Amino acid sequence: MSSPAASTAPTSTYVQPVISTDGRLGHLTPEQTIKLQQFWVKLFDIFDGKVQFDQTAPSSFKGQAREEENADGTPAAPVQKAGWFGRRTASESGPVAPRFTGPQLQKTFWKVAMMDHPDLLVLKFIRARKWVLEDAMKMFLNALKWRIVERLDELIELSDEELDVKYPKFIQQMKIGKGYLRGADPLGRPMSVVNTRLHHKSDQPAETIHRFTLYTMECGRMLLPPGAETVIVIFDLSNFGLDNMDWGFVRLFVQCFEAFYPETLGVCVVHRAPFVFWGLWKLIQPLLDPVVASKFVFTRNNAELHKVVPRERLPIIHYDGLDDWKYEYVPAVPGENDRMKDTVKKEELLAERHGLEISFDEATRAWIKNLDGKNSEQRDEIAVQLREQYTRMTPYVRAVNLYQRWGVAVNGEVNWTYNVKKE
Repeated sequence: MSSPAASTAPTSTYVQPVISTDGRLGHLTPEQTIKLQQFWVKLFDIFDGKVQFDQTAPSSFKGQAREEENADGTPAAPVQKAGWFGRRTASESGPVAPRFTGPQLQKTFWKVAMMDHPDLLVLKFIRARKWVLEDAMKMFLNALKWRIVERLDELIELSDEELDVKYPKFIQQMKIGKGYLRGADPLGRPMSVVNTRLHHKSDQPAETIHRFTLYTMECGRMLLPPGAETVIVIFDLSNFGLDNMDWGFVRLFVQCFEAFYPETLGVCVVHRAPFVFWGLWKLIQPLLDPVVASKFVFTRNNAELHKVVPRERLPIIHYDGLDDWKYEYVPAVPGENDRMKDTVKKEELLAERHGLEISFDEATRAWIKNLDGKNSEQRDEIAVQLREQYTRMTPYVRAVNLYQRWGVAVNGEVNWTYNVKKE
């Protein structure tokens, strides 16, 4: 009589995608490196004020014109009405007053660079515009202006409680688990889960969900480990109904990944879409950029989802994964942001950071004097210093977020843990 079969691990159905390295940092051809050098030439011309550029603020993507401010906080001139995705229509109101300067955009550029190699940031825009530098520059400058208009700094600098006061029910979005980042695939791409069944447009002000979405986007950037440039978004449409549909959120999501965070969406998984969704999809799909649309994947059940994300990285609950984990919002701890009040140390670190930025600028200006398609090891070395310095500066310029309380993002390192259970 044979003995009982030994317990074996479940067979994995996950299929790891092959990510192209073409045009990515560390894999540039000499021709692509020359394009990158030429982009920096154009960028410095803007930063230095040598050439004119479109100084008007980007239009709102909320589907309507809105009151905006100049860069100095004064009321802006009337803006043109925006189209469905915020694209400006022909205007009869005359020219719009200038709003931005080259030095201001340069300052914003260094804020958005954070821990990344500056080349990694600009290459996303160059690739998004198929290496047509004029188009890439317009897109890049528009994204910098958009960050100023959207006041993205506050989403980094304000605590959960402060954001909740400014945007009612902000913390409530996190408490119910409407949207959050959890885990990464084997390629290191963070996964963002959106539970659409928990969203009802009338439950919170439109501005709150708008700000919470951008907050999650910025947190996602913090959770990108070295070597990973994209994220995975999982739209969980379980029990989705028409009352869960929010066109404002759809517009924001699409515009962000098309225009303001290009080359950042790795794959968008639409999970368990009910019959009612497909009528809406017929309206959404034609509005998507073909590149963004190509990244949508539809999974009808958990078994199909396991082919996109390994079971070991998915919770047991709801997704039939192997990770014994349940979402929980961890509130702020008293005093967790005390270092942000240490103005002396903060100014010292900001001065150190500025010195490194100047060093990178100088090395880049020297590098682009000869468009030879060769890499600059000096720039790469300074970029490493910038990342290390930003790690030390973070507690003084960024409020602690949920993912730091979870212990995922600590001292510049990203560490997801999975409590894998045997099936």
